Amino acid sequence: MKTDQVKMKHFRKWAEGKNKFLAGLALNIVGFSKPCFKLFESVRKVKRIEGDIPLPRLKTWIKMYHNPKRIGKFMLNALGNLNDDTGKQANFLNELNEGAKQLQKMTSEQFKIEWKKITPHEWEKIIKENHRKMKDYLELAINDFVSEPTADDDKEFKKKMTKPEFIFFIRVMVPCFSLYGIYPLDLLRQGQNGDDDALEKLIRLDKSIIFDPKISEIIHQAQALRKQERMTRIKKAFRSSPKMKMNMRTIKCHLGGLISYLSIALKQKITAADIRVLYDAIALDMNNDVDQDFDDMTEETFSKNIQNARGMWQIMLPEKK
Repeated sequence: MKTDQVKMKHFRKWAEGKNKFLAGLALNIVGFSKPCFKLFESVRKVKRIEGDIPLPRLKTWIKMYHNPKRIGKFMLNALGNLNDDTGKQANFLNELNEGAKQLQKMTSEQFKIEWKKITPHEWEKIIKENHRKMKDYLELAINDFVSEPTADDDKEFKKKMTKPEFIFFIRVMVPCFSLYGIYPLDLLRQGQNGDDDALEKLIRLDKSIIFDPKISEIIHQAQALRKQERMTRIKKAFRSSPKMKMNMRTIKCHLGGLISYLSIALKQKITAADIRVLYDAIALDMNNDVDQDFDDMTEETFSKNIQNARGMWQIMLPEKK
């Protein structure tokens, strides 16, 4: 499908001078904010997307604390399942990945030999072809963003969002970072080591954590303590929930952190200020106004939120080798 060049004119202006692949990736990530927020609301209100689907098995759930890379991989994969154009983007990314794998298999000497074989004319063709592919990828991202997913696409996407990784991401990981500024496993370790503040926060956040063997032992022993402060705090925490509003602003900041992280990983850094301009550009294209989710947020606060969210993704996503 050929995209009308008038569409997304503010975004296109924002993308000028930027790596087209990264610009398309950023747009794709921003497009994830609405479905992500809707699905979070479903989880928060205990409204199962496809009926009465139970939580993941307890053993699986507890293991999530120890495997952030699994969650990060799942969330990135979920970004590529909105509609047909996104599928094409995924194929494009797979092609790039396969090419990178082939290069990694070469020794430095083999690489030098192959490098010398390439003539100036061939280099020119390679550069032009890569430029064309990047441009095509950006157009696919724009088509993806402005297109409505089909009923089948929507159903498949929602099905993926009932997976353990997404539910843990929404219920535990994002609130933990947003409220406490710490990764869930670090909070768990503090609680396991007898930190009562950490233990209270942990139980408020996730009642299932009482089944962690070390946490269970702490609760078991707390019953016999003369001073009942620890047991009182545990009981209070179990009756409470973390006071946090997961609004669209929070979702967008966390996704902005992902854009920031990937841009740095690709050595094409997009600043927090530029990410905010990105959100405004997209809002102008879609609603003829700047992004109202950030209307009362200072640049300094926005930048801090992006930095904190980037730290979360840094833990979740595989390190570049």
